[in-house]
Amino acid sequence: MQIFQTGRTRDDLNKDLLLRSALLHQLFVIGEAATRLSQTLKDKYAAIPWPAICGFRNFIAHEYFSLDANIIWQTVTADVPSLEVGIAEILWKKFP
Repeated sequence: MQIFQTGRTRDDLNKDLLLRSALLHQLFVIGEAATRLSQTLKDKYAAIPWPAICGFRNFIAHEYFSLDANIIWQTVTADVPSLEVGIAEILWKKFP
């Protein structure tokens, strides 16, 4: 997802409130979208960590002031790119 290719550093996450807010919003949107998928689809593609994605959305929404910048950075730089690959595979299978 291009939104996550920020060209920024981990230090920028602490310094740039707009960057942090934008990334959290996008993570929230991803989580919200995942909550709206059918359980059948989630079961069929169980390799995707759906509960963790939905859970992180809830954590962003309800524990905003407890968010750890290291976890946000890990999610943005490692987990989301991996998720993107998994979602691309699903889309390719469903819509070749």
